[in-house]
Amino acid sequence: MGFVNPGGHDFKSNFNLDGWGILQLAFDTIYTLLLLVLCGILWKQRDHPIIRMRKIPMAIAAVLVLHVYLFLVLIVYPLNGRFPCNAEFWIMSIYLPIGIGLFQAQNQQLLLISRGQQALLTKDNYKPIPRGKSFWQAPSIIWQAAWNFIAGPYLLWKIRMIRDIYNWRLQTTLAILAGLPGTPLWLAAIYSDKLNGISKYWGPAMWFLPGLITMQMITIVSPLWEVYKGKKRAQILNQDLENFDKKQRNGVTGANVSVTTTSTKTKGSGSSRVPMKSMEECLKDNGLEWTAFFHFCTTKTFNGENLVFLDKTNKFKAEWRRLFNLRKGSYDNIRLQMFRTAVHIYLTLIWKTAQYPINIPSHISRDLAALFQEAATVVAASRPPIARSASNVTPWDEPADPFNAGDHPLRPMLRQSSDKGSATELITELDLATLEDPSDPLNGHHVPVLFDDRCFDAAYNSIKHMMWEQPYQDFMKSKRSSAASISA
Repeated sequence: MGFVNPGGHDFKSNFNLDGWGILQLAFDTIYTLLLLVLCGILWKQRDHPIIRMRKIPMAIAAVLVLHVYLFLVLIVYPLNGRFPCNAEFWIMSIYLPIGIGLFQAQNQQLLLISRGQQALLTKDNYKPIPRGKSFWQAPSIIWQAAWNFIAGPYLLWKIRMIRDIYNWRLQTTLAILAGLPGTPLWLAAIYSDKLNGISKYWGPAMWFLPGLITMQMITIVSPLWEVYKGKKRAQILNQDLENFDKKQRNGVTGANVSVTTTSTKTKGSGSSRVPMKSMEECLKDNGLEWTAFFHFCTTKTFNGENLVFLDKTNKFKAEWRRLFNLRKGSYDNIRLQMFRTAVHIYLTLIWKTAQYPINIPSHISRDLAALFQEAATVVAASRPPIARSASNVTPWDEPADPFNAGDHPLRPMLRQSSDKGSATELITELDLATLEDPSDPLNGHHVPVLFDDRCFDAAYNSIKHMMWEQPYQDFMKSKRSSAASISA
């Protein structure tokens, strides 16, 4: 037998184990193993900030469901007539539309994240993005065509203005475009006699495969590549820090090490980093620099919640010092007041009630849960189950009572800024009078002995380092690029 069986896929009972059939089986096996390994690596990295925001469980589910279809289509030719036609019909009617639907639903994550972050910068009320209905009863090709030629282009239109630093919009665009040619080519192979010769070796259903493989690889490999780049840059930065510290200890200055208020360059490394002190000054300044960094985080890196947490924690500690210096009220009441503020931060940015929780190591999360989870459960249980924020600024705050907190809303403390209309409501202010109301869910609650103004320090340092390591470096790089283009 030559490389191909002259009869091709002729529905006879014999197997097509010619060169073409063996090649398909080999590719099917190798590609399946490769895809499973990549999915495993992606799942292992699921807590990385870049991957966490991408709704990885749905992405992997979409990839695997589509792969079931791809795997079965690739064994149709080798099995020949032993692969029944009705099985192929049901495979195409079930796995392909469900896989495409999951894929398009996962693609919505970019739009959801972008809108959630944009809520920090606009005065529109934050509302959850409505999910579309599923039309499982539609014939598979119509259902799939609707996803590819209606939902896909619509999503491309909605994300056209997003400019993220992860190339997420580009990846989404390429993945959606890759799925477009399959349907018309499949229809042509089914209804055009001109493709009969090709269909003996490349069945109609196989026209979906190039697009499916492209979609799978973009969905799995792209986030892993971004993680790799981030870790590579972190290694360079850490090496720069070690070299800089070494040279400082040895008293080396001048030509070997250049330190300024804006950046530090290590000779020979080819990299430039902005020192931590610069970001710390930005966080304390509360001025135009902070606003610009905040805008960058919400529109480019999609981690504005981290900056919100840093700001809230700084305000929390400042309020702690102020209240204890003024000594207004008893010691226990002041601690309970600050505990309520801390519980609010925990509810809105760390616990399961958070719309976009900050990314902190598991041991830090466990320590915070030991302090606040009991109180957070009490507060959450005292509120109606429907929780929709009416905040004019951000889903991470509760100035307009998103949990329907009755008479005990956690009211906003405005940042001291001349721009009172900007995204400034980033910390809560509590009234001691509310603590005396018996209906207050935390009234009389036992404040843990370990609770103090340093309760968020571990999470704060972790988030601060993460924000300095990449987002702030990218922000300053963007500023330098903009300044260079203007001066040119």
